[in-house]
Amino acid sequence: MSGRSAPTAGLRGAALGLAFVTALACGGQKRITGAPATPASTHAAPAQAPGATGPGAPSRASASTDSTALVASAVGPAASGGTPPSPATTSRLDETRALLALTGTHSASLGAPGGGTLRGGIALPRAGPGFIHNDKRPPDARYGTVELVHAIVKGAAAVERELPGIPLVVNDLSLPAGGPIAQHGSHQSGRDADILFYVLDSAGAPLRSVGVPLDPEGKGWDFKELPVAEDDIAVKLDAPRTWRFVQGLLEAGGEDVQRIFIVEHVRAFLLAEAERVRAPAALRQRFADVTCQPGTPHDDHMHVRFFCSPDDIGQGCLDKPPIYPWHTLALQALGLQPVLERVANRAAREQQVDERTTSRAEARKRAGPMHATVRRFLALREQWAKQPRPGRLYCK
Repeated sequence: MSGRSAPTAGLRGAALGLAFVTALACGGQKRITGAPATPASTHAAPAQAPGATGPGAPSRASASTDSTALVASAVGPAASGGTPPSPATTSRLDETRALLALTGTHSASLGAPGGGTLRGGIALPRAGPGFIHNDKRPPDARYGTVELVHAIVKGAAAVERELPGIPLVVNDLSLPAGGPIAQHGSHQSGRDADILFYVLDSAGAPLRSVGVPLDPEGKGWDFKELPVAEDDIAVKLDAPRTWRFVQGLLEAGGEDVQRIFIVEHVRAFLLAEAERVRAPAALRQRFADVTCQPGTPHDDHMHVRFFCSPDDIGQGCLDKPPIYPWHTLALQALGLQPVLERVANRAAREQQVDERTTSRAEARKRAGPMHATVRRFLALREQWAKQPRPGRLYCK
């Protein structure tokens, strides 16, 4: 990961303005937020999740309901008051069913997240049950391994089934063949994905996320035109939906989920939500273990990374630390062990990342004039943008 940013264009009426983005290492067209938002109402608690199986973690066997049934329940007549789905919805459902029928051998992740390629990658559909790919992101930046795409689709469908109202917004995965991708230090081998948090407006209603950074109270502002205060929109983290997606992702991904990069205070909100809805203890512990704030804050999105699959290890897939005890045991049961990346010329790799990304200072310079609340936000954000050292076992 690299502490970098990139600028993006935004529209207000007919005028084109340059928005200051906070898409750091993972890249994504996002707007700044900062001042506290009006408190939002809470959702009703979702149905209690199915329990995890196995010692201390959810197993692959218990990852989710039957895939077709899960997706159908998210978009079928039962989810729309008995009204048959539209032709467009039926088409998306068929596309998603076909995608979920693929096995892991269809794709292969080769090399490491920051220096690899992707063979046979599958595209996350532009839209599906409970999710959309961000139309502000490059359309080719939505390819990943079967395991990663399946987990995203299943997690989003679980939210749509239990807490419908707004789609999950997915930013970049990888390019069709992997390799270097603009605005990213990784995302090269089909095992990384940027997921925007679900958010609410000031009245507590679901609001489509544009990648708003959230402060330690879970609040933020979509500033839109940076010199104009009147168009600012207050938002707040939608913890129930965001947690339900994470739970579905972990249930679907099992031992293959390596990391969820996320800012410390949003991690705390999601752990509290998991406890509130009485999510399985093993699953809550798994989330606590795999979540860390890296050198860039990840306060406007989460970055999900998967381990090399057992099939891909023998084909040249490389992992980065950490390697958890449960992952080692799962591989040992298959007669395998993880293979770690060895960076021979780390300085050259970091230079390549610098060339693909934009520094925070450069992005701020390109942004132009900002009104006072934006400037205050940028000053406050520095307090949580520094990498914390919480002393947890797997956060270094």
